[in-house]
Amino acid sequence: MVLQQNVDAMAVNRRREAHIAPRFQFAALALTLTSSAAVADTFQEKWMGRIARPPADNQEASVYWQGTLDARGKRFKPHEVSCAHRTEAFGTIFVVTNLENGKKIRCPVQDRGPYARGRVLDFSLGAAREIGCDGLCRVNVRRAGYE
Repeated sequence: MVLQQNVDAMAVNRRREAHIAPRFQFAALALTLTSSAAVADTFQEKWMGRIARPPADNQEASVYWQGTLDARGKRFKPHEVSCAHRTEAFGTIFVVTNLENGKKIRCPVQDRGPYARGRVLDFSLGAAREIGCDGLCRVNVRRAGYE
């Protein structure tokens, strides 16, 4: 009788360990992956919390005004100053300089795009009017605070 109880207790413990072991393995893997940080050499890269992309110099930008919703699911307002970027977080503010006339604007990212190859930004109509861009223009792009 006592021997059977010991065998039953051992079987219960084995079942518990079988459920606990994968959890510990997953936790160890997650800890390993999160503790290996990307190499950030400059203060800017450390402050940003990730490796910052280099600024865009002498790149092509375009204008868009069609569509009712933006990528965030909000109503697109073409006459406000905004731009679309493929990867930057919504709300990131760029300082954009038009190389043809030297005008600068501060433009928040509020949409995704451009989808045409070789373009760095899509301006809303309001931003394009402020910077003096008619369709396509050559621009320099910097994050606000790092111009």
